[in-house]
Amino acid sequence: MNGTGRVGALAFASYLDAIGEDVDRLGQASEAGLGAAVQSCPGWSVAELLGHVTTVYERWSAQLAAGDPSRSAVAAPLDASPGTRDHLDDAAAALLRQLAELGPDAACWNFSGTDLVSGWVARRVALETAVHRVDAERAYGPSTPIETELAVDGIAERIEVLLPVVVARAPEVSLGGSTCLVCSDADASFVVDVSAGRVRSRRGRGPADTVLIGTASEIFLFSWGRLGPDVLAVTGRQDVARAWASLPG
Repeated sequence: MNGTGRVGALAFASYLDAIGEDVDRLGQASEAGLGAAVQSCPGWSVAELLGHVTTVYERWSAQLAAGDPSRSAVAAPLDASPGTRDHLDDAAAALLRQLAELGPDAACWNFSGTDLVSGWVARRVALETAVHRVDAERAYGPSTPIETELAVDGIAERIEVLLPVVVARAPEVSLGGSTCLVCSDADASFVVDVSAGRVRSRRGRGPADTVLIGTASEIFLFSWGRLGPDVLAVTGRQDVARAWASLPG
C-alpha cells in the first residue's frame, strides 16, 4: 500500500466509480454489434472481448468470496468465450456490490503476491476495464481518452506491479535499453529498463536510451501495446521504443 493506506494512487471509491463508468462505455460500444474484430486482441471479436471481461469479473468475485489470501480460488484457465452486454452488466454489478460491501481491506489473494486485499482487486479491475473499454470502442471507431489520474495510476501499476510478475516468467524478454516515459498532461514520469528477467524502474525523469512523451492516456495505452510509438514524441533509440510491443501482457 502507499503512504495513505490505499492500494494505488486513487481512493477505493474512485476505482469503483471508474469500473462502473467504463463498464457502461464498454457496453455502449458493443451495441454497435458483437461481430467486429478487436484489433488489439488478435482473434477476438467484440463478443469474445465481452466474454473475457465478464469472466474476469466472475473470477475476482469468486476470489473475494473465498477470502483466502494464500491461494487462488479459481483453477480453470481464463478464456474468451463469447459474451453479451447483459452478462457483462450482471457480472460487473455483482462485483461492485461485493467490493462496496467488503471495503478496501478484506483479505484476498492476487497473482502479484503483494497487497493481498480487496483494494488491489478494485484497482486491477478498474484499469483492466479501462483498457478493454478502449479495445471495444476502437473496434468501431476512435476511442475516448482514459481519465488522466487513472491513466497515471495505470502506468505505475503496469511498471511496478505487473511487469515484474510477467518478466520473471519470461526472462528472455528485454527492451534492449532504458526508457523514460513522460506524461505531458501530468507531473508524472518513469524510467524503466527490462532485461535478464528483471524490471528496474523509478519514478521521475532521468537519462535513458529513449524518451517517449505523450498524454497519460497515451503513455498508459502504449505501455499495454494499444498504441505504437508513432503517436508519441520519441527521442533516442527507436528500437527500444518499438520493443515495448514485445512485452508480455
